[in-house]
Amino acid sequence: MASHIDIQPVVHTSVNEAVYCRLRDHLMRGDYAAGDVLGIQDLADAFGTSAMPVREALRRLAAQKALEPMKSRSMRVPVISRERLQDIRRARVLIEGTVTGWAVNHISADELSRLRVLAEQIGASLNQAGAIDYGLESNQQFHFTIYRAAKSDSMMAMIESLWLQSGPYLRATRKLMHSEERPSSELHARIVDAMARGDAEEARAAMESDICWPFDKLLAERAALAESSF
Repeated sequence: MASHIDIQPVVHTSVNEAVYCRLRDHLMRGDYAAGDVLGIQDLADAFGTSAMPVREALRRLAAQKALEPMKSRSMRVPVISRERLQDIRRARVLIEGTVTGWAVNHISADELSRLRVLAEQIGASLNQAGAIDYGLESNQQFHFTIYRAAKSDSMMAMIESLWLQSGPYLRATRKLMHSEERPSSELHARIVDAMARGDAEEARAAMESDICWPFDKLLAERAALAESSF
């Protein structure tokens, strides 16, 4: 007789994973602001689930440093500080720049074609009022298409954690996306062109510039606010 194997129901597992993925994507895109409190029952009601999958998703996200626990058993999006901004910026430049260089040797023709389409969508969103959310979703797909091409599960886990922590800062720069200070709409095309040529150094440099833009804008903004308070 075969030994008993404790297998979780497929539906239960799928609900847990679906709730986690939805919350993860919301955080990555900056749908939650720094300091926002995420209540278990409020989220369960919004997702139409019980509290258990929400509690598990929040626990996983806290382990990835995207959320911090509160005494009320709720979770909070960490508040913005200059030190945290600088730390995440430094880590993202190092890790995502490196992975972009690795991806150059593995990227396929189909992936390059997909990247070109996404780059055009991102550029179009910067010039179209009301298209910020669409552009942010395309931007996420653009970056992760490159990172997956590097074929490093270890690095992908770190990148996902860093993107989760970056969400509130991305949200804070949304108001600049359609201003004169918006990032260059050609930057993503520059990344794709470098990858197509097999130029790992140029691809890495362009990716680092793309990563730095929101952090540098926020750091400059916080520095200006600090000066004005004296």
